[in-house]
Amino acid sequence: MLPALRWRSPARLATVLVVFAVLISARPAMAQDAQEAPADSAAAEDTRITAGFEKNGWNGFWIGSEDGEFRLNIGAYTQVRYNMNWRTRPDSTQADERDFTRGWSVPRTRIVFDGNFTSDVYYHFRANINSESDIELISAFAQVELADRWNIRVGNQFLALSREDWMFAQDLPSIDYSANDFTYAIWSSLGAQAHYRADRARLWLALSNGAFGGRQGFPAAPEVSDGMISTRLELQVSGDDWSVWDDMVGRRGRAGGILLGLAGAYQVRDKVSTAFRNAAQLNADLGFNGDGYNLFFAGSWTTREAQSGTWNSAYGLVGQGTYFVSDHTFVYGRFDGVFAGTAPEASEDYTSYSAGVGWLPFLWTNRWKVNAEFGYLPQVLNNTLVEPSGMLGFLSSDEKNQWTVRLQFQFGF
Repeated sequence: MLPALRWRSPARLATVLVVFAVLISARPAMAQDAQEAPADSAAAEDTRITAGFEKNGWNGFWIGSEDGEFRLNIGAYTQVRYNMNWRTRPDSTQADERDFTRGWSVPRTRIVFDGNFTSDVYYHFRANINSESDIELISAFAQVELADRWNIRVGNQFLALSREDWMFAQDLPSIDYSANDFTYAIWSSLGAQAHYRADRARLWLALSNGAFGGRQGFPAAPEVSDGMISTRLELQVSGDDWSVWDDMVGRRGRAGGILLGLAGAYQVRDKVSTAFRNAAQLNADLGFNGDGYNLFFAGSWTTREAQSGTWNSAYGLVGQGTYFVSDHTFVYGRFDGVFAGTAPEASEDYTSYSAGVGWLPFLWTNRWKVNAEFGYLPQVLNNTLVEPSGMLGFLSSDEKNQWTVRLQFQFGF
């Protein structure tokens, strides 16, 4: 696994910020020196830079060459939450735990650098700082254009397998991903992923080291797979604007469309020190987007082979809808199911229900957003495949019925 960097010392963090500020402040002087060079100097032309902010850009702030070929986009956002949870009775192993649990958290801070290194080469670096102040590099890849409709990414990246997992956290209507995504998504992986795009269809093919492979070190931990092949096909059944599928928010003024997604993966793990070896997953999803609304439905099937050679299966289902009641304000609801199937770790299915309201202060970005959300879980969480998590809002309990109310302020640049 990649070592987690901990900024426990405020002085160390302050030193890094000061050095970064000095480097940034030195750039205008470098640009001025370049502009004062002789007009016939090719090197001088190459070093001239400009900068700006694009409201509609994913990362608004940018630095680039005057000809637009070289560009660095800079962005970051964070989420600040207040969480409240009610349980019928806490886990019997935690007798001092209260039925009502509340508190603040900063579950996610993302820092992103991306851009073009020539017109045919794109690069992307993304790091996450979690609530324990651990810094993890979750994406670091280069993308090269191969032909008019083909490109390939190489490095640490999220694979096109589940559409929800493919989304950036900032672009969800809800406070966080579904329990289905938390349970079955594979996180980032190390590998190569080819992408083909057409007017009404697009296709991804990938070879990687599988689930959570982006955290692999050397020698590899036993839980990391030896290899995985995956693919995803998307068809615009209606509509021809791919940009409306960049998020799940469904703002007003957008074109209508219907998107069908089909995906599959097969993962191999030859190590004998883990409970499971090979695994496979099939996903299907259907999205509807229009002027002020977005609907999303997804189902997943995951099967694993135990060391004994027997296979077991588990399933997931998500239904989610968003509707704007004004240009800036929307309401949403979600059903979330994680079904145990024949998995030996669980004796009960998980079904949760949530509803919320969101407010977007700026019409050109999802990075600034305020949410209030209510959630209800009728089952015994500890009997399901879903891990107790403050990220989901539901905590460890051996009794039925949990309720959660969460408030979140998301902001960035």
